[in-house]
Amino acid sequence: MKEELALKHNIKERKIDEITKYYQPEKFLGYCKACQYYDKIWTCPPYDFNTSEVLENYQYIYVIGSKLYIKDLDEGFDELLNHDDLDYVSNQIYRAARGIVDEQLVEIEESSNNLRVLLAGRCLVCTPCTREEKKSCRYPEKMHFSLESIGFDVSSICEDILCDKILWAKDILPEYFLLVSAVLSHEKLDKEDLYKNLIK
Repeated sequence: MKEELALKHNIKERKIDEITKYYQPEKFLGYCKACQYYDKIWTCPPYDFNTSEVLENYQYIYVIGSKLYIKDLDEGFDELLNHDDLDYVSNQIYRAARGIVDEQLVEIEESSNNLRVLLAGRCLVCTPCTREEKKSCRYPEKMHFSLESIGFDVSSICEDILCDKILWAKDILPEYFLLVSAVLSHEKLDKEDLYKNLIK
């Protein structure tokens, strides 16, 4: 699947205190209440902890924009792209892209005790999530939060830091899909090494 997705990655380094202005939990966690996954997935609100704790003790954040242009999808996606259900098509492309980016980011995280990864959206490990059954997470070691799920204004981060814009599928597929994830670090990282690990 990796060969079929020509993802382009944009990585920006910031000090943690430079992104705190985008941390607006009351506003953005409030939006989560309207989402179908609210209180149904362990990486989605509401939480029994202060989400600012996720950032504690980290000095740097590496915001990563992983972009997939629809025009770059190879012929392996032709049948999917001709499907009548736009939501289904969008979800399948999103999951394919997430599968690749998530795998690489988790490997990066596991390579060091000084890193923590925030993935681009809800947890996709289990379907359905055990939270719906009021049970503990099956794989807590695999669970990762996202920037938006802990209260960050991801659209503004995308526009101000990545100089890009998130597009949404409405009546037609967008020009591209953009996944916004992040790596939290205690120390400064080599962005080139981070990039190489994302594309290997």
